[in-house]
Amino acid sequence: MRTILAVTVLAVCAAGLTGQDDKKYEKEGKFTAKFPSAPIQDTKSAGGLTLHIFLADYEKGKGGFLVIYSDLPADKLKAPTPDQVLDSGKKALEDDFKLKNVKAEPTAVGPKKYPGRTISGDREELNLRGQIVLVGNRLYQVYVFGPKDFVTGKEADDFLASFKITD
Repeated sequence: MRTILAVTVLAVCAAGLTGQDDKKYEKEGKFTAKFPSAPIQDTKSAGGLTLHIFLADYEKGKGGFLVIYSDLPADKLKAPTPDQVLDSGKKALEDDFKLKNVKAEPTAVGPKKYPGRTISGDREELNLRGQIVLVGNRLYQVYVFGPKDFVTGKEADDFLASFKITD
């Protein structure tokens, strides 16, 4: 599970995506988020999962606004509890993505109180802040990444606060 989270973040941070759409998303993914500019949408495979990726750039590649969702196979969810699935995100960012100072605090997301984690960490000039949320078998990852002043700024706060589950 933690490899899936790390591969997702690495794939998005390292690769360019194609295609444009509106600033507010999404019907099929059962979420909405207000991106500050038109996000790029892509679908990638990683760790046996299909990742649905929405990425808006910040200052020409210095960072970005990111929502990823993927449906976890039922067999991956049989043994672990939702807390174990979500806690693996912290370990993935530390071990696989090499983030330091990683914090992952339990949270309940939305009116239905879905289990989630608020996450932050850094590596050299890269800072990351956001949350992961488990809704049934669907895992959402919502992040801002880039320079520290951007990741802790109002635009990042507004984007993270705009994320809503619509199921």
